[in-house]
Amino acid sequence: MKEICHFKTIDYVICFPDDYSPDKKYPLLIYLHGAGSRGGDISIVSDAVTGPIGEINRGHKLPFIIAAPQCNVKMWFEISETVLGFIDMVAARPDVDRTRVYLSGTSMGGYACWYFAMFRADLFAAILPVCGGGLPAFASYLKGLPVWAHHGALDNVVDVNESLAMVRQLRRLGSEVRLTIYPDREHDSWVPAFADPEVYTWLLTHRRD
Repeated sequence: MKEICHFKTIDYVICFPDDYSPDKKYPLLIYLHGAGSRGGDISIVSDAVTGPIGEINRGHKLPFIIAAPQCNVKMWFEISETVLGFIDMVAARPDVDRTRVYLSGTSMGGYACWYFAMFRADLFAAILPVCGGGLPAFASYLKGLPVWAHHGALDNVVDVNESLAMVRQLRRLGSEVRLTIYPDREHDSWVPAFADPEVYTWLLTHRRD
């Protein structure tokens, strides 16, 4: 089941697992798309061929509620207050398991994943940034938050060193961090990342107290 909804100035897609019941609680995966899906046509997000919604559209079964807002300006950071409000709103749904809330994003959304996790590090059980970059100088805000980053070694849009810098700093801080670098991938590391069942298994192994 998939619905198109509205929050303040943005539209978003929300997908429900096959066994959905409003009386049950489900893990929540919030997904922030890349620059190619921004705009005012929410069908671009709903009908995506990439990311977790793309996997659902290909018939794969994912045991999450998946919420994906659409960026209607140039960059996610321009609507930071709205996005943070959206994150809090969707995480507060009565059908969401608050111990299993996850954040992911690709490219522009990968940057946003690192960024917004710093503001809500106490909310997320784990994050999954793909071909994005963060702010190593402020990595301490993410200390203790499990991370699995993905990047293509041949990426000529977002340099792989963007992910490497964040991962190295978090490891220095003692955080649980995984990094997958695809040696033959350019700026499309989201393809193997979200097609990998282990990604979703890994997310679900993490809970917040």
